[in-house]
Amino acid sequence: MFVTLDQARALDALARHGTFALAAKALHKAHTAVLYAIKQLETQTDLTLLDRSEYRSKLTPAGEAVLVRCRALLAEERKLLDACQTLKSGWEPTLKVVFDAVYPLAPVLEVVKALREDAAPTRIEVTTGSLGGVEQRFVDDQAHAMVTVLPVERSDVVKVKLKPLTAHLVAGRGHPLARAKGTVPRAQLEEHVLVTVQGSDPRLNLPTAEIDKQSLVRVPDFHAKKAALVAGLGFGWLPDWLIQSELRAGTLVPLKLSGQASHRFEPALYHRPLLGPAGQRLVEALLRPRRAR
Repeated sequence: MFVTLDQARALDALARHGTFALAAKALHKAHTAVLYAIKQLETQTDLTLLDRSEYRSKLTPAGEAVLVRCRALLAEERKLLDACQTLKSGWEPTLKVVFDAVYPLAPVLEVVKALREDAAPTRIEVTTGSLGGVEQRFVDDQAHAMVTVLPVERSDVVKVKLKPLTAHLVAGRGHPLARAKGTVPRAQLEEHVLVTVQGSDPRLNLPTAEIDKQSLVRVPDFHAKKAALVAGLGFGWLPDWLIQSELRAGTLVPLKLSGQASHRFEPALYHRPLLGPAGQRLVEALLRPRRAR
């Protein structure tokens, strides 16, 4: 069975306008052309699509069912035309971005919002990963860009350095470590639970990496880690942008470890060569100085 777009358009126009004459006018075709297209569609489907027993033809139940499929076919045609127009305009049909959850997501969300407001034709997909899982997700999703604080193994991407992130070792206000004065001895840290995120990697070079932990808890993301630390489960590293309000309120308390009060992450944006306009706007947004919160 071979159904043409002209046949689908004829049935759709007849259903919308009610008569062959009005359908023909809407399609800028002769009355006989619409009649012929629908007759051919009935032949192709071996179904009676129109009830012709009255003055004005109307769709049979079979005709209604076929109409649904014809309209789906016409919708796919419109998607194809839109995609072709997007390609001709230079915009990427799709931009897939993977973000390490340790990095603030606000800049990319601002780009998504701005592109939607500008009616940009690019479809944007944003997903998050954690630390060592970001590059694998980039590969699995066939993404176009990723932001990660770990060096990547791929050589076919362009690297753009981003502003460093500062993180502090913190514990909840009610945790025993929060009451320590000055530097916390490593031996004291070893007595407590270290909370970390799945995908943590030795390449982070965290000052606590060599501590022999009595207990270790892995959580799925940094928001879960913050909740665990606020609840007093243990201690761990969190980026400052994520915990500013908790530090001000005192629900999280920074710990000083052997003279080192903070740790610096070195994030970078890695992207495939030849980004389109949407990708370029993403790069510009990430390089733009962030406003203090």
